[in-house]
Amino acid sequence: MAKARPITGLDPWKPTGENARLIVRERLADMYTHAACIGNPENVQELHDLRIAVKRVRYTLEIFADFLPETSKEFAAELADLQDELGALHDSEVMLALLHRVLQQSRAVPEAGDENRPPALQRKLLSLDMVEHLSHAARESVLRAQEIQGLAGFLQRQEQRRAQAYTSFLRHWESLEQRRFREALLQILDDEQTSPPGGSI
Repeated sequence: MAKARPITGLDPWKPTGENARLIVRERLADMYTHAACIGNPENVQELHDLRIAVKRVRYTLEIFADFLPETSKEFAAELADLQDELGALHDSEVMLALLHRVLQQSRAVPEAGDENRPPALQRKLLSLDMVEHLSHAARESVLRAQEIQGLAGFLQRQEQRRAQAYTSFLRHWESLEQRRFREALLQILDDEQTSPPGGSI
């Protein structure tokens, strides 16, 4: 998981709303550092890092909702949807990696380097412990032809789900770009509206 960049310039003596705006701006900047990766579905790790960055912006907006303009809640809700879409994409990636590992150990799919293998399956998404566990399980048991056929069919369906998840995310992101989501959020943060009474920690 990508580490959060430290935020400088916070002042505990300033109103909470002012500090909250600074944190949101910084987390939003972090989020958009991953924007260049979204056009390629093979950027598995980068898209996962984007999901984490989206989550940080969303949670910041939610935690400081009482100290930010009311419309910030709408931005948080939009980010929650984006986070869910990226989460579905990542879940599909992990499932594909699991299926590929089991079938490869059963010699049901081509070895590494086969040009026909989907690009997503070339990624190392599993922990070393998980790889070892699956490898041991595959060595200890021999899958029957019917089981292999079933897993291969499930893998194909999972590839379709993964493609659908990516398409859904990409369309949403492009919609946010067209609506100038980033600029709109920065605009409300620059709003002269002051923090509610009691806005200091």
